[in-house]
Amino acid sequence: MIELKTDRLRIIPLNAENLKLLIDSQKEMELKLCLCETESYLDSELKQALEIRLSKLLDDEQNYIWYTNWLIVLKDTNCCVGGIMLKGLPNKNGEVVIGYYTIPRYQGNGYMTETIVNIKYWLLNQPDVMSIIADTEKDNIASHRVLEKTGAEMYKETEELYYWRIS
Repeated sequence: MIELKTDRLRIIPLNAENLKLLIDSQKEMELKLCLCETESYLDSELKQALEIRLSKLLDDEQNYIWYTNWLIVLKDTNCCVGGIMLKGLPNKNGEVVIGYYTIPRYQGNGYMTETIVNIKYWLLNQPDVMSIIADTEKDNIASHRVLEKTGAEMYKETEELYYWRIS
């Protein structure tokens, strides 16, 4: 099983079974992966996003790492502090789309910046990947700062969203 590591974090892609467990029973998933129990963090919006990831993953299980949620685990406590999702294989322009979340009590510690920097280097060394794309709501200042720290540049906006590219 692939796993990315930083000084403080382990970044673990969930296979179909573990992603389904996260959606259905976070505690069972934590037990299965030998993680410390964390408070429940799946709100309806995040659960819906994970269900979409699972449906895409089940269509192409061989390439699961490109469709799943990667858990972000703090090494010191062995508990989940958030997640980052890859939203499919690189498109024809070599772009990979990501989404991410940090459990509220772990925000402000640089975990997501550390995660995105780490996964950025891994992704940009994969065949056919030229850039990483993320979108943020215009009022999500914390997410804007995270992306700026990782070297992302805003390249487009709509009425509700900013679009960012990391190359």
